[in-house]
Amino acid sequence: MKYDFETIMDRSGKDALAVDAIGAGVDWAVVPTKPKNGFSAIPMWVADMNFATVPSIPKAVIKRAEHPAYGYYLATDEYFDSIIRWQKERNGVSGLAKENIGYENGVLGCVSTAIQAFSAPGEKILLHSPTYIGFSLVLKNTGRVAELSPLKKDKNGVWRMDYEDMDRRIKKNNIHLVILCSPHNPCGRVWERDELKKAMEIFRDNQCIVVSDEIWSDILLNGNKHIPTQSVSDDAKKRTIAVYAPSKTFNLAGLIGSYHIIYDKYLRDRMNRQSDMTHYNSMNVLSMHALIGAYKDEGYQWVNELCQVLS
Repeated sequence: MKYDFETIMDRSGKDALAVDAIGAGVDWAVVPTKPKNGFSAIPMWVADMNFATVPSIPKAVIKRAEHPAYGYYLATDEYFDSIIRWQKERNGVSGLAKENIGYENGVLGCVSTAIQAFSAPGEKILLHSPTYIGFSLVLKNTGRVAELSPLKKDKNGVWRMDYEDMDRRIKKNNIHLVILCSPHNPCGRVWERDELKKAMEIFRDNQCIVVSDEIWSDILLNGNKHIPTQSVSDDAKKRTIAVYAPSKTFNLAGLIGSYHIIYDKYLRDRMNRQSDMTHYNSMNVLSMHALIGAYKDEGYQWVNELCQVLS
C-alpha cells in the first residue's frame, strides 16, 4: 500500500475530543471515565479515526495558511469542480452543476435547516429505527417529533426497510418530511438501488420531501457500492436534499464542512432562505482548501486503501 494505516498515532494534547475529554466530561454527551492504571483509553466513543489523513490535505491547508491574510473570500471554482469530479468518479453522478451545490456547517446543520424550511413545530418526521442520535437531538431542539419506522431483519439477517409500515405511518400522521440515512447509521446497510427506488416511490406517492444523509457513502466495506438517492428516478432527483462531507471519510470533522446537492430550484430557494436567516452557514477558508486537498488524485487512492484496510 502507498499510505500508512499501521502506525499508532498519539492524539493526546492535540485537542482530540475522543482522547482528551475522557474523564473530563462535556455537557452534551456521556463521556467514558478514565481507565484504571495500566490500561489504555480506547477512543471509540467518538466517530472519528486514528488514521493520519491523506497528505494532500495538510499540504493544501498549509499552502493556503502560509499566505498571511485570512479575510473575506469567495468559494473558488476549484472547490465546486472538485465536488463535481468526486461525485462523478465515485458515485457515477452526471449533470451536477455548481448551482446545485451549497455549503453546510455539518450534516446536522442541513437537517435542521430542512426541518425549519419544510415543517412546523410539533409535526412528525419519519425516520428509521434504530436511528442516529444526532437526528433525535435536532428534532428535539427544533420542536419536531420523530415517527420511527423500525428496520427489520430478513431470513438472512439483513436489515431491511418495512415499506408497508413506512407508508402507514406517513399516512396516519400526515407526514411530509423524511430523513433517510444512506448508508444507514447505525446498522451499516448500504441500500441497494431497488430498495431506494421502492422507498422513494412511497415518498413520492405521499408527497414527502426527503433529506438524504449520505455522509458515510465513501467508507464502504467488502466491495459494496453506494447508490445516490437522487439517482434512482427523475422524481427522486427533484424531491431530495442530499448531504455529503469529506469529514468522516478523511477524518476532518474538526475543520467543519459539508455540502448539499439540491437539483430542484424550489427546494434550493427555501433551504437557502432558511439558512440565510440564521447567518450561521459560512464556510471557513481552510475548510475549503481541505476539501480541495481531499478530492485530489491522492484522495481517491487513499480512500480505496482505507476501505480495503477496514474491510
